[in-house]
Amino acid sequence: MIHIRNDVIPLNLAVNYAAQIAQAMSYLHEKSINHMSLRTSNIFIQNNRIILTDYGLVPLSKCYRYNDQPCIIAPRGWLSYLAPELIRKLDPRNEQTLLRHTPQTDVYAFGTVWYELLFREFPFSKQPPEYIIWRAGNSLKQPLSSVHISKNAKDIINQCWSFVADDRPDFAMLCKSLTKMPGKRALVRSPSTPLQYHGNQISNHHFS
Repeated sequence: MIHIRNDVIPLNLAVNYAAQIAQAMSYLHEKSINHMSLRTSNIFIQNNRIILTDYGLVPLSKCYRYNDQPCIIAPRGWLSYLAPELIRKLDPRNEQTLLRHTPQTDVYAFGTVWYELLFREFPFSKQPPEYIIWRAGNSLKQPLSSVHISKNAKDIINQCWSFVADDRPDFAMLCKSLTKMPGKRALVRSPSTPLQYHGNQISNHHFS
């Protein structure tokens, strides 16, 4: 969705997309459904409307490969979406490892999606996977002090990326935070408003 676009995404449109994603995720969580694979490759835009796909657990065994020694072969940017509590559970010696996803791990992933909407790249995009894992293990975030975005935008990222899972906001709170962003206000509906389902897809249909 993000990395193949050649045009700049205006802030008001980025806020609108983020609000739609947060609204859809709030609806899923109200139904006790965790997405478990929230990332931009699973988010599509159709007529400025967001469609979330592929919610449900992706078997971690698909990421394993054995040569001379066990290792994990992950898709580009995959580690950036994993909350620290998930990264710490990764074990290349055990492909039966089951990552325990929660609403809070979905929120962490949303922080990365929001980062991508703003910067059109992954956090730590120029760093090797080992570096990302090391930072997660040492409770270090992507620095935001030198980037030129509003305090509200930074606050959303930092709150989603909190290393204490219970300190992360829920998606209803994120919807409210996004309405406070400068520029055009994104329309945020009540989480109880029905969304459209298309197989393993969920989409908003009242956003403009």
